[in-house]
Amino acid sequence: MKPQSIGTSLRALVLAVLAVAVAAPQASAQQILLDKLVKAGELTLFPDLNNPSLFYYVPDKVRLATDANGTPQFSFLRYVENVRSGADQAEAREGDGGGIVHALVTLGVSDEQRSAALRELQRTHPGATIQGPILFKSGRFGLVSAFADPKGNLTKQVVGLGNAPLLDGEKAAVSIQLTKLGSKILWESFNMPAPDVSFHFEMDMSGYRSPKRATIDADWSKVYEHKAFNGAIATNMLAAEVSAAYDDLRSTSAIKVTQIGEDEKMNQIVEAAYKMIQERMFEPTGGTGTPSLTDLSSMGHGSQPSLLDRATTRLKEAQAATEAENVRTRAENKDIAGRNDKARLEQGKVAGATFNSQLAEQTAIDAESEAVIAKRRAKVAAEELANAKAEPAGDDVLDKAAKADPAELQKQVVALQKAADEAQARATKLRADANKLRGDAALATATAAPTEASKSEKAAPTLSIMASLQIKKVKQTGTFHFDMNKYTPENLTLPFDENIGDLRRLKNDASHFRQVNLDDPLFKQRELVAMVDGVSAQDFGQFVNFVSVQMRKKHASGEETNDEVRVDRNNFNKEGNNFKLLYGWKGDDDRRRWMEYEVQSTWSFFGGKSVVEPWRKANAGAINLAPPIRRRTVMLDGNVETLQQSEVRAVTVKLYYDVAGSEQSKQVTLNVAKGQIAEKLELLAPPDHTQYAYEITWQLKGNRSVSSPRQTTVSDILYVDELPATSASGALPASR
Repeated sequence: MKPQSIGTSLRALVLAVLAVAVAAPQASAQQILLDKLVKAGELTLFPDLNNPSLFYYVPDKVRLATDANGTPQFSFLRYVENVRSGADQAEAREGDGGGIVHALVTLGVSDEQRSAALRELQRTHPGATIQGPILFKSGRFGLVSAFADPKGNLTKQVVGLGNAPLLDGEKAAVSIQLTKLGSKILWESFNMPAPDVSFHFEMDMSGYRSPKRATIDADWSKVYEHKAFNGAIATNMLAAEVSAAYDDLRSTSAIKVTQIGEDEKMNQIVEAAYKMIQERMFEPTGGTGTPSLTDLSSMGHGSQPSLLDRATTRLKEAQAATEAENVRTRAENKDIAGRNDKARLEQGKVAGATFNSQLAEQTAIDAESEAVIAKRRAKVAAEELANAKAEPAGDDVLDKAAKADPAELQKQVVALQKAADEAQARATKLRADANKLRGDAALATATAAPTEASKSEKAAPTLSIMASLQIKKVKQTGTFHFDMNKYTPENLTLPFDENIGDLRRLKNDASHFRQVNLDDPLFKQRELVAMVDGVSAQDFGQFVNFVSVQMRKKHASGEETNDEVRVDRNNFNKEGNNFKLLYGWKGDDDRRRWMEYEVQSTWSFFGGKSVVEPWRKANAGAINLAPPIRRRTVMLDGNVETLQQSEVRAVTVKLYYDVAGSEQSKQVTLNVAKGQIAEKLELLAPPDHTQYAYEITWQLKGNRSVSSPRQTTVSDILYVDELPATSASGALPASR
């Protein structure tokens, strides 16, 4: 049954805007340090830039979302179309075809995982708290399936690439068109006893890198001359291929990463350098990063393999590299375990020596106490003997009788003095023994090696592989220089994998798995899947009101079928970015002509502006709705010392850009005192519009300010440390 097209009521629109008003500040409020990653329990955590005791976790535990009945929200349509061979062609043994996969996935962690992570985190970071999940900016995914090759061996193949638009509630919608081969491999995979089908996610998050004493330099002319980029304007490249080319260019010094001093995280510096150069040189394929079916299956530049085959190769290489690194990690952990056994043995000796030392110390103290008591007794006895020997005064017979026998007392004094001498000798010996054992314990403690923590193995490749890129039409010129000795804004890509699981119980349910022959006479209606690409839930309400897609089908009978779907934030979340259009059979005897239809999209942006795209012909089973404008990143940079010498306390940058004929603006203030003068601003523009305007205001000491006039540029980077020679009132105020 065809779902109804859902319009947006005024109340729903107001609620959606309010939802964005709440969500958007949360996203912008997450200023995290990307190079201070902490592992706690099963979670990956990043600290807040301004509060080191505040952490955010990565919601990387993926599972298929379920409906109210607990059924996975997953569907796979495989279709085939009969093909008649030409007179001069070999007999056609199979038709054309393809497939469409749609799924909703949940990105999150359980309460138990979060609680366990907090307990472990607080052991190493007392007083730390976990604020909540990191809000991803965008995401991509590859559908990876295992199948039996001609030799019977299982091999993995990337069967599809696409975006993962983010929905509200820590969910993502994944919709993908498959080639004929990809749909065949995937269908057969689900027939296996233990299906090996997984999503390879690459989710993007934004944050800051801590200051590093390193610089990045690139000679653009040499970079563009690399063989990998010669034909890249006419074809697509994968992010992994771009990184490999940058490795070559770094070996020839066309790209230089210069480190001042020592830093054990050199790999992170190089990765950040490549990311900066890539952002200036490339843009997502088609503005969204989703390649077409033709791009996926056709041969690349210079008869290179198709994009899917190259993605498969790169994924295998990355997995092999990850496994090789894990082999080294396991070997290192084995050595660490051996050293820890030795260390624990030594620590056991330390514990024994410490115990013996403490026991000897207490024994010596007891002996010294006994010696003191023995001496006191001997002294008392000697005093009594002296009194006994003294003559009593007068003839007091009773007094004489009270006197002890001196001879007997003399024996007691001798015995007590001997006991006191022996007690003192014993105490002296025990004290010497205690001192020696204390020294032995101290030496054992000083020489005992501490135990080491085992290194963690990587569960997935750490590089972005699935991103599909194309070279920007406007090339960079001259040289690129960037000083990393400041907090640097950056986008970090986090890859992780998740197996879809065994869905064989759903194979006989046509709402989840369906095969159709488009030439079957019983196939009398056609359902088209429309999916929004390159737009997330937060984009609805921030700059997009809605997108409306109209479909019209002109039948052979002369009749016309029309259908329409309108997508806003409300039903984008509700339907999981899975919308349906439908037309039927009305005297269309020519099956191939029956597959053809026309489609038109209308995008409504904030400010009351709309872009109506022209009608276009199509015949695919899926309609990709990509916005007519694209995101563009402008990097703000400068030298802190230069600004401080000019007595600049803060810099405010305002960008102006056009969206469907309506001027929009974005503004950011940079804090010079904190060294936070590198920042990124995102603006929107049509693919062929590279120009934007900007104004810069420098706030000086004494509440003075200097502003630049409004200027235009096409550059992807703005330097904010070049103050104008004069202020609006004349000469620039002198430094004081």
